[in-house]
Amino acid sequence: MPRNLSPAIQSAIAQHGSPVCHLLSFAVGDVSFYFADDAVSFQGQSYQPWLIVDSPVHYTQQLQLDPVTVTLQNVSLDVAATLQSLQSDIQGAEATLRRLYLAANDAITLFVGSIGAIDIDERNVTITLAGDLDPTATQVPVRKYSATCVWAFQDDNCAYTAGSDPIDLSTNAPFVSCPKDFLSCGARGRQHRF
Repeated sequence: MPRNLSPAIQSAIAQHGSPVCHLLSFAVGDVSFYFADDAVSFQGQSYQPWLIVDSPVHYTQQLQLDPVTVTLQNVSLDVAATLQSLQSDIQGAEATLRRLYLAANDAITLFVGSIGAIDIDERNVTITLAGDLDPTATQVPVRKYSATCVWAFQDDNCAYTAGSDPIDLSTNAPFVSCPKDFLSCGARGRQHRF
C-alpha cells in the first residue's frame, strides 16, 4: 500500500477546501459492493451514496491496528437483503477504504483489511474493518538484536565447541576467536545464537 501522493493529489491538497469523498469496496464471491459518501463514479465503478466513516483511520508504529467502523445509512431494501443473505460470507472478506480527491480524480488507500463484523438493522448497516496485521502470527525475536554478538566466544551462550562445530577453512583448525558479527557466527555454525 504505497504512501506516496500523486502530483494531482498534492495539487488538490494545496487548494484548501478541495472536496474529498471516502470510498469503500469489497466483494463476496462474485458480488461486488461499492459505497461512498456521495454518489460518484471512480475507475469505471459507480458508488452508492450511503457511506459514513464513523471512526477515523489511525496510523501507528505499533504491532496492532485499530479497527475502523463505517456505517451505510438508508440502504435500499434490496441491498440490505443481499447483505443479510451474505452476512456469514462477508465476515473475513477483504475491504478497501480510500479517500478520493474529487478535483484530482485520484484516490489514496487509507485502509486495507478484512470485514470483522457486520450489523444490519432496518435503517443502517454497520461494518467493522479489522486490519491485516496479526501480531500473534508474526515471529519476533526473543531478545533485541545488535550489530555484534553479545556472547563471549565459546561460553555457554555461544556454545561453539572445537572439534564438533565447523572449522576455520583457511587454517583447517577450529576457530580460536570470533569477530562477533553475524557472518562470523554463521561460519562457526552459531547464527541461531546471534
